[in-house]
Amino acid sequence: MAFPEAWMNELMNRNDIAQVISEYTQLTPRGGKLWAHCPFHTDKTPSFSVSPDKQLFHCFSCKAGGSVIQFIMQAENLPFIDAVRFLANRAGMEMPNEIDDRKLMAQKNRRERIYEANREAAKYYFKALYGPEGGPARRYLQNRGVNIETAKRFGLGFSPDGFDVLYKHLTEAGFSREVLMDAGLVVPGRKDPDKTYDFFRGRLMFPVINAMGKVIAFGGRTMGPDEPKYINTGDTPVYNKRENIYAINLLKGKKLDDVIMVEGYMDVISLHQAGIDNAVASLGTALTSQQARLLKRFAPRVYYAYDGDEAGQKAMIRGIDILRESELEPRVIVIPGGMDPDEYVKAFGPESFLVLKDASITGIRFKLERAARLNGLDTPDGRERFAREACELIGALDPVERDRYIPFVAESAALPIDTIREQCGASVGKSSNNTAPARYNNYKKPKRDGERLLCEKKLLSCVMVSCEAGLDISRLESFSLTLFSSPHLRAFCAKLIAEYSVKGRAEIPLMVAELEGEAAEEVSSAYSDTDDISSPVPVAEDLLKKLGLLTLKDELTELSAKVNAAADPAERSALMKDYTAKFAELQKLTKA
Repeated sequence: MAFPEAWMNELMNRNDIAQVISEYTQLTPRGGKLWAHCPFHTDKTPSFSVSPDKQLFHCFSCKAGGSVIQFIMQAENLPFIDAVRFLANRAGMEMPNEIDDRKLMAQKNRRERIYEANREAAKYYFKALYGPEGGPARRYLQNRGVNIETAKRFGLGFSPDGFDVLYKHLTEAGFSREVLMDAGLVVPGRKDPDKTYDFFRGRLMFPVINAMGKVIAFGGRTMGPDEPKYINTGDTPVYNKRENIYAINLLKGKKLDDVIMVEGYMDVISLHQAGIDNAVASLGTALTSQQARLLKRFAPRVYYAYDGDEAGQKAMIRGIDILRESELEPRVIVIPGGMDPDEYVKAFGPESFLVLKDASITGIRFKLERAARLNGLDTPDGRERFAREACELIGALDPVERDRYIPFVAESAALPIDTIREQCGASVGKSSNNTAPARYNNYKKPKRDGERLLCEKKLLSCVMVSCEAGLDISRLESFSLTLFSSPHLRAFCAKLIAEYSVKGRAEIPLMVAELEGEAAEEVSSAYSDTDDISSPVPVAEDLLKKLGLLTLKDELTELSAKVNAAADPAERSALMKDYTAKFAELQKLTKA
């Protein structure tokens, strides 16, 4: 079934491949890609790679590969159409026979325009921070200990204190009022809806940038006693605070053992300036499952360093469960005196903060200590309430982890350890916070490509680098689609060149998404190599020569077999003549 191009683009946009795959296996960043042990074969060392920029996965051992659709096909053992339906349900999309494709394309164009408006707004705010009107914001940053280099790294800015200065700037740049309202940058007047006002005015500006490097929202902080202290972009077609994390863009490409989760923009900025550059913030106090899946792309462990107030404590309790459900290890950094990370680092330095990190406690230990405080251990009733609550919590753990906490509960509740162990055993049947890993049904054997297939994949990689390179290669005298012995590579190359010729571009991730089986594996393998090719046309010329030699060798092998099998002398003589001519051509090419 062929799905509308706009609908398929929307499906791929809403099902980011790294986020989807991270729900099935642990991904670790390395060298600009994400890596894991391949889920489709026995893999001693990580050979399974994910390229978020190409929206592609590829195993360098068993050769499994393709888009998010092919991954779901193999992970869930589904045919192509059912895998598409699976992803549509995941994204809350209707299947294409129930939607207006033109409307979908208009929505996509609208989102792209919002991204452009946000980027232009960020540039305007950044410039204003260092202009005459930005003096108060610069002094505020200086008083908070934020230097210029850090401010520039985070793209901090200033929104001038005028009613519509940004609106005028952006409309002069070609953006419509509707787009700016969709982006949350401007709002209609309360008394006169036909008037338009800037949403952010007279505030220090924090751009929120997603993992792909696009500005999606803003936070604005007042620099005086005004309330509210912070205002933030609401939900827009490109932004939902439940699905994004502040400073996640600064983790891209890093290999991390852990991430430090804090509450506020300034906490993140202070930690980064102090050299602790794995700090991020949830956009709001409560972590969501979508944010946990995003964090899982970068590290297996999350350290909470929230404020010591009741709101921060409750947020950590909820977040610990969400992290465990996402197969992340939660730990809690206990900051003394109710200080936040920004205050603590400024007062005692980054080394002291890292000492606190080393002394962190597990998420379960944090929940147990909080339960002890809330129930009170100074009365028999309080100790009993604590013991029951604690046993219900740790009874849901696996036996090894359960035994880790039983002595603490027994000592805190002043009860015999056997009593606590028996009480915890009664809770074993209760539901666990740990989710079982997905089971994969289609396991593959590792395999190696032959010399010819490797050359053909590399040639297709050259064609995939860009439209200009692809058309230049197709016009080379030695180029021919018949050089592709693989029918999958040949068909894809023909379609790709046709797209280049007609449209002047090609949506390669979308084209890969429509492939099945070996076709998806071979083409995705070629696409994964495009980053390594800086001069596609010269590389293609060398590959065409090599493929020409390999073709001649194959023809000579075939002719030799025919000569040996020929019984008629005349036929044998004709075959020998052909063999001699091709052999001379091979020698000439080899010498050249």
